[in-house]
Amino acid sequence: MKALLFSLTATAILLSPLFSKEKMVDPAKFPELKKMNAVLQDPVLTIKGAIEKPESYILKLEARSPQGSQNITAFLNKKTSELYIGSAYDKEGKMIDFPKDAKIVKEGVAFTYGTGKKEIYLITDPECPYCSRFEQDANGKLDDYTVHVILFPLSFHKKSPAMTEWIMMGKDDVEKKARFKEVMLKGSKKYKKLIKDEQKPFVYSSEAQAYIKKSGEAARELNMRGTPALYDAEFNPLSQDQVLESAKK
Repeated sequence: MKALLFSLTATAILLSPLFSKEKMVDPAKFPELKKMNAVLQDPVLTIKGAIEKPESYILKLEARSPQGSQNITAFLNKKTSELYIGSAYDKEGKMIDFPKDAKIVKEGVAFTYGTGKKEIYLITDPECPYCSRFEQDANGKLDDYTVHVILFPLSFHKKSPAMTEWIMMGKDDVEKKARFKEVMLKGSKKYKKLIKDEQKPFVYSSEAQAYIKKSGEAARELNMRGTPALYDAEFNPLSQDQVLESAKK
């Protein structure tokens, strides 16, 4: 069942009316929804939210695996109890997705810089070469933006936790940004003083560990699939080209 959940091909279905009038389901009803389909009773799945439509429920599910957790959207037919997992579109061709929780995303922000009218959220890994390349390309070009940075160390980047800890040691947003730029643009190694034993996993301070939990939840809420990842103020995905081209204009 676990393998099935993560290998399902995205299923496109049409739902109406449009996804504008949202009727949130009381969490007390979630156990009743789980009983409607055997897949929902798999212990790896947790219903995190539900929206009621005339003929279906739109579900926000958390799926857990040894590699971590991810949020997925599912559609539960009221009449047949059939469950569709994947992508769905309204009759105008607009993707239907569960609304993002702004509180979860904003709590994952490590620091913010800039005073531009356009807001963007950036999920980045200090050790990621693609993230560093983006910072090089975007350096000095984001004056029109207010940038909210979410630090997300990928598990296979062994130096990233120490880099993140060092950046988060900045006393305020200005100092955190300065440290971030030192690492990303200048290749600073100052974080190394925090590494006590390179042969062992890095141990975060309690403050940084609490932040890492929040950044992980924010990345999951935004359905991040890799770094760097960019989103607009409404949490819609943006490409690097979109941001950089807009910056040029």
